[in-house]
Amino acid sequence: MTIRYFEKIYKIELPVPFPIKTTNVYIIAENPVTMIDSGIKTEESFETLIKGLKEIGLSIESIKRILITHGHIDHFGQAKRISVISGASIYIHPKEYGRIRSFIHQFGFLKTILIRNGIPIDLAESIIHYFESAQKWCDSLEDAFFLNDGDYIYFPSMSLKTIYCPGHSPGLICFYNHEKKVLFTGDHLLKEITPNPTLNPEGKIPPFHYLSLKQYLTSLEKIEKLDINIALPGHGEEIIQSKELIKEIFSHHKERMANVLSCLEKKEMTPFEIAIDLFPNLSLFEVFLGVSEILGHLEILIEKGLVRVSEKDGKDYYSIER
Repeated sequence: MTIRYFEKIYKIELPVPFPIKTTNVYIIAENPVTMIDSGIKTEESFETLIKGLKEIGLSIESIKRILITHGHIDHFGQAKRISVISGASIYIHPKEYGRIRSFIHQFGFLKTILIRNGIPIDLAESIIHYFESAQKWCDSLEDAFFLNDGDYIYFPSMSLKTIYCPGHSPGLICFYNHEKKVLFTGDHLLKEITPNPTLNPEGKIPPFHYLSLKQYLTSLEKIEKLDINIALPGHGEEIIQSKELIKEIFSHHKERMANVLSCLEKKEMTPFEIAIDLFPNLSLFEVFLGVSEILGHLEILIEKGLVRVSEKDGKDYYSIER
């Protein structure tokens, strides 16, 4: 489906093989024709993109710039393929570029982190296998230009300002157009889903710190200060009442943090045990997301002096600070 928001700004929904079903890519049909995110690397996604571009009088060859909001495969997976065909330049935050280039080499470390946080070995291996198999849906990036906070992308009649919003991913960037008060949010702000600050441990040796949620909430505060008429997210429908949505997200995490504390009132627990207690019947990937979110809350609770962590037999257990 192709939707026009303004004279030169279009959304094309591309299919993805995940429960979320589609990823939004945005086309700014002004020279140089620019695409925000690329979708996943499947033939169905590619053919849908070709069809959507044709509806607005463009082709793959028309695309001259690709702006990547963050390095998850449903957002950058087919960027290289498009770039090879069209000669488009790819722009991304340097942290995301580094993660994409090194991610496949970090599976062993990720498995260690999952097990340390209480995930059973066989389940941790299944999660790693899932990530490994998903690599077929993306091409790693080679040549790319870097965008940092405050950088501008220029068009003849408008510009986009890069807004650095770490949290959901360490190098996620949004793009803000001041004239139309439009914010392209990637996965930083979604209408129907609370974005998950995914697991991204700081350091290579214990004790590990998990700052994704803290960074995400700080980034939300930055977005809250912008004058936004419409937010265009990486999935789902446009967001009109962005400030109200941000307040709901803050409230959600406040409530979730209280739930985590309530779990720990019973006994000391690993993050996996807390996740299973709060979210029964999780699917394979949801286990990863659940533990990611719990670790983010635990990190903040430790900083507040409400929770402590101790290592036992190579696993981290969390308890109330008495």
